[in-house]
Amino acid sequence: MQKRIWLLTAMILIFTLVFASCSQREAGEEQPQDIPTITDEETGETDELIRETVVYYQDDAGYLVPVMRKIPWVEGIAKATLHVMMDTPEQQEDLMMMGLKPLLPADAEILGMSIKDGVAKLDLNGAVLDCEDAAAESNMVQGIVMTLAGFSTIDKVQFLFDGKIVDTMQHGTKVKDPIGPSDINIEMSDDTAAQGAKVTVFFQSTSPSQYDYLIPVTRITSSENSTLETAIRELLKGPKDVDNMTIDIPPDTELVGIQMEDGITYLNFSKEFKDLANSEESEAMVLKAIKMAAAQFPEVEQVEILVEGKDYAGKVPFDSTPVFANEY
Repeated sequence: MQKRIWLLTAMILIFTLVFASCSQREAGEEQPQDIPTITDEETGETDELIRETVVYYQDDAGYLVPVMRKIPWVEGIAKATLHVMMDTPEQQEDLMMMGLKPLLPADAEILGMSIKDGVAKLDLNGAVLDCEDAAAESNMVQGIVMTLAGFSTIDKVQFLFDGKIVDTMQHGTKVKDPIGPSDINIEMSDDTAAQGAKVTVFFQSTSPSQYDYLIPVTRITSSENSTLETAIRELLKGPKDVDNMTIDIPPDTELVGIQMEDGITYLNFSKEFKDLANSEESEAMVLKAIKMAAAQFPEVEQVEILVEGKDYAGKVPFDSTPVFANEY
């Protein structure tokens, strides 16, 4: 009899664990075993309760800016991540240091959130409908979508406001249907020939608090295909909005060619590129912008930089380790 009771108890326990696991997967929450381990370089201690998450803010010029934040692990971390996008007292110090602005107002509330089949249903209170203008409204929606899409269980976001789905927001942003990530900071081309492929390039900006960051820009090109060569050539052209962005690539630098060998992609620049090493700060941002441009192409696994066919010898070490555009 005791053996039967023990066997029955074990079966109930197994069923409970399986049911809980399935329920958690259906809810779409990230699993603890998926959390990257963060190691403190000074102490050597590890912290498994942190998730590196890319969160979107906006700068004074109205551009969306991705920033990698270390979010403490809690149950429902996707929902918790949205709280670092709010203009709350807890976030004001960090936002002030970064010189960026939150996308959600201080009185925003998350009334509910569920995830199923790749769609996150996000119910916000009516306070978020009171945006300053159409640009702020669009940025808020797009920033939320791109932040949540950083979680493997979320592909699109269905917005609700006070429990209801609306067709459009106050300034015309359409939110009736689930929304997926879209082109970020897209440039409106004044070149009639530029009706081809889109690439994402990264340009530098500096906040009033002297926080240097990279802004991703979706550029429409005249090329038929979206390739690394196209992206690098567009990066060399520099930003169109020179009042709010820059990239300190030495003048007259040209892309001589791109070659792939043994899984390594070699970017060969003209001799002018060597002058980049004269400024470590500029060098670091330019090299990161190149790495970020390359990262959008899955076929590019590793990048090396050449100048006139020889290894680039700068002051800042260059490697192909994955990077975030901005970290804080």
